Amino acid sequence: MILELKDIKGGYTKNVDILRGVSLSVEKGEALGIIGLNGSGKSTLGKSILNMLPHQSGTIILNGENISGLSTSEIASKGISIMHQGGKVFDNLTVDENLSLAGKASAEFKKLIPLLQEGIGSRMADRLSGGQRHQLALAMALLGSPQLVVLDEPSAGLSPKAVDEMYLILSTVRKELGISIILIEQNISKAITFCDRSLLIAQGQIEQEFKSQDITEIEKIMFNKKDTEL
Repeated sequence: MILELKDIKGGYTKNVDILRGVSLSVEKGEALGIIGLNGSGKSTLGKSILNMLPHQSGTIILNGENISGLSTSEIASKGISIMHQGGKVFDNLTVDENLSLAGKASAEFKKLIPLLQEGIGSRMADRLSGGQRHQLALAMALLGSPQLVVLDEPSAGLSPKAVDEMYLILSTVRKELGISIILIEQNISKAITFCDRSLLIAQGQIEQEFKSQDITEIEKIMFNKKDTEL
């Protein structure tokens, strides 16, 4: 086991828990999906793992070490990185300058990310397409050779063609690098197909685990739960 969360509670403000006792584990080399509706706590969970949103209680264990009290930079140095929702990069920097903030991209690494083979290293990031921005954000998350990467909505805002390309890249990255992945995703079909198993989160709690790829069944459970909550 590479990562374990035990009864994580917390959110954006001290007295309001968005996460209400989340426990999960990730095995080495596993891709774990976190699926759920808007406002369910998916992105909050991803940020809490890296202490970008300090949790109020609970324990986070990485390779047997309690990292709950470490800063985001210290957690990153231990081998966890994150690709933020929307493919966030530094718009006022070039592609190469963005990459240099994360590390040095070897020739072998560049083969994993099509953007890095396009010869546009001097292009400003604000001139990239949505798909290119997501590829750059992914490259930056991977350059530090993390053991585990949190992918926060890697398909958000992309065209169907760009989504397919992104998941093709992710499949290659997973195969070649052998890293563990936590995939936070609203695109259920992509998450279920890509991941070894997926967890449904609702109102800040893990409600159900899926190993099945029956997307219709999963969507029915999700939206029935929404109707119940309403």
